[in-house]
Amino acid sequence: MQSRILLISPSGPLCFIDYSTIDEGMAVLEQMKRTVNISRLTSMIYEFRLFRMIQDSFVGIDHLLLPRFDRKSIDIFLDSCYRATRLQ
Repeated sequence: MQSRILLISPSGPLCFIDYSTIDEGMAVLEQMKRTVNISRLTSMIYEFRLFRMIQDSFVGIDHLLLPRFDRKSIDIFLDSCYRATRLQ
């Protein structure tokens, strides 16, 4: 595992998906960014945060802020998990 996307809701972290490469995690986050219509609201409600594994710790490298729950981004997030498990 080289990267992780963490889904954070208003009540705190919900779940995460680990990816075998940093590029894989970045590709999933970029796909979400392309499909989500982001409004200019200043308060964060939902967030996808991409982390990179460095030795035994995580370092944040990118994020996507959403003003509300977005089903498209959740579908992309969960589909990436199913793709990874099918490849194993």
